[in-house]
Amino acid sequence: MANQTRRSVLQYAGVTLTLGSLATGATAANDVATAESSASEEADGWSSLGGNAGNNSVVPASSAPEEPVDVVWEYDHGGPVAVDNGTVFVVANGGVHALDAADGSLEWETEDVGASGTPAVTPESVHVGGEQLTKVDRTDGTVCCQADLDYDEEIPSPTIVDGLVIVVADGALYAVDVQDHEIEWYVEPSEDPLYEQPVAVADGAVFATSESKAYALEVDDGSRRWIDDEPEGDDEYSRFPEPGANQPNYPVATDGVVAIGSADSEDGSIYREGHVTLYDTETGRKREHNDRGAFMPALISDDAFYAFDAYNVTGYDRESGSEVWDTEVNTYRVPSVAVGDGIVYAGLAVDGEAYGPDEVPEPSDGVYAFDEETGEIEWAVGTDEIPTIALADETIYASSETLVAIRNEDDDRSEEPDEEEEEENDDGDDGETDDESEDESADGDSESDDSDGDDGDSSSSSDDGDDDSTDDGSDDGTSDESDGGDDASGSDDDDAENEDGDDASGDDDTDGGSDDVGDGDDADDDDDGDDGDDGDDADDADDSVPGFTAGAGAVGGLATLEWLRRKAGDADEPAE
Repeated sequence: MANQTRRSVLQYAGVTLTLGSLATGATAANDVATAESSASEEADGWSSLGGNAGNNSVVPASSAPEEPVDVVWEYDHGGPVAVDNGTVFVVANGGVHALDAADGSLEWETEDVGASGTPAVTPESVHVGGEQLTKVDRTDGTVCCQADLDYDEEIPSPTIVDGLVIVVADGALYAVDVQDHEIEWYVEPSEDPLYEQPVAVADGAVFATSESKAYALEVDDGSRRWIDDEPEGDDEYSRFPEPGANQPNYPVATDGVVAIGSADSEDGSIYREGHVTLYDTETGRKREHNDRGAFMPALISDDAFYAFDAYNVTGYDRESGSEVWDTEVNTYRVPSVAVGDGIVYAGLAVDGEAYGPDEVPEPSDGVYAFDEETGEIEWAVGTDEIPTIALADETIYASSETLVAIRNEDDDRSEEPDEEEEEENDDGDDGETDDESEDESADGDSESDDSDGDDGDSSSSSDDGDDDSTDDGSDDGTSDESDGGDDASGSDDDDAENEDGDDASGDDDTDGGSDDVGDGDDADDDDDGDDGDDGDDADDADDSVPGFTAGAGAVGGLATLEWLRRKAGDADEPAE
C-alpha cells in the first residue's frame, strides 16, 4: 500500500478510508484542477472510457455520422481511444499517440510508458493507466508525472471528475490530484478487495464493486453513500462477477441511476448468466433488473438499458426490465456499443455458424448501425478484426489492429484545399481593413477555436471561412490545443513563454493545497498564463507586419504577401 504522507485515517464499517489533509483555502492549483475537470465533462467528445465519467456511451445527435458513410482515414496502430477537441488519443505499444481527427495524421507520440486501457483527457493533459498511472501534456506528449500507488499489476482506465483522477489499484479505490497525481484519499475494503476495473461516476458518487459488494462512495472524500451486499441472483453462486479479458463488467452510470451486473452461475461454467440491476444513485434502492441472461452493463438511454452476455447485446425497458430490443444479425461477440440519433452502433463479429453457407451477413467483423426501435441493419462497414468504437464529431472511430475513422463519405474535412481555393479565400480579404486583418491574425483562428488560446496557429481567419477544412482540422488537433483552452481568462499579462508551463506551475502550487476537492470553486484559470499570447501578439502586430504572427505557416505567409501587394498598390497611386 502506498505511504500515508499528507493523509489521515478514518474507519467505518468494513472499509478503511484514508483522506488527504483538507486545506481551508482554495489555491490557484485547485482552481486549475476544477476548471480542467469541468471543461472535460462538458465537452462534446469522447473524453474517457464510454465517452464520459459514467462510462455511459449515449452521444448527442451531433456526434453521429450521416449516411452514406465510409472509411476516411486509417492509422497503422489500434488501441483504446479518447477524442477531444479535434484530437484523437490512442493507446498503442505502451504509449499514447495523438492524431489529428480530420485526417489521422500523427501529431505526437510518447515513449513506451507501459500505458494500457482508455485514456482520460482534460483540456491540459492526458491520463492513462497501465504499469503506472501516468499524466502527459496533451500539447506535445511530455510525461508530467506518475502516481506512486505501490502496485505492480495493471492499473485500469482512469476516470476524471472534480479535479481528481480515480482508479482502483491493489483492491483499493484511489483519488489522486489531477495536477500532480498526489494521493488525496483512498478506500480499502477490509473484506473482499475491489475489482481492478474502471469505476463510474455520477451524481457526486463513485461506483465500484467487489465480489460480494457494490459500493457508492462520495467523490469528495470517499465516505460511504450506500453499499449493496445482496447481488441480484437466483442461486448460491450469486455475486458481482470479476472482469474478464473479453467481458467488461464495470458499472455504467448517468443522472439518477447506475447499472451494475451480477452473475449467478458457478465459476468455471461455460456460459455465465445473471442480471443487470438499476440502482438509485442517491439511495441505492434497486429500481429494476432484467430477466436472467445478460449480466454486463452496456449503456443506459432514456427508455432502455442495454446489456452484454458472452455473445450478444440486448436492450431492456427501464421501467419493467423486459426485453425490448435485439439485433437483426446473430452475433458472436460484441465488445462495445453506443447510441446516438436513433441508431445503436456496435463493433461486433457475426456468428457465422448461425447461418447457412450463402446467408452469412457481410462483413463478418466490423461496425454495424442498427435501428434503435427495430434492430434492423442500417449500414455496416468492415474492419480487420472485431473493433471497439468511440463516437465524436460525426465520426465513428473503430479500433482493432488498426484505427479507422468512419464518417459521411462526402465530408471533406480530411481533404487538402487546392491552390485555387486558397487564392479565392485570400482574395476575399480585400474587403477588410488592415486593422481587421491584424486582429484576426493575432487571434489566430475563428470564434470556434476561442477555447484554444494559441495564436501561433498556421491558420488565419482569412482561411477559416470553412471550419471543416483540412487546415482547421489539422491545426485543431495540435497547436490550437497547446494552451489548454484557457481563453476564458482573458489575461494579457503573461509572456508567450508560459505556453509550455501549464502543468509545471500547476504541480508546484498543488502540494498541500489541492485537497479541497469537490468544493465547487468556480474560479477561472488566470494563473496559467496561456492567454498572454493573444494580447501580446495583438500589440506586437501594430509595430510589425500586419497579418503576420510569429510561428505562422503558409497561411500567414499568404496574408503577408497580400499586405505587401496592397502597400505596393498604394505607393503607385498618385497623391490627391
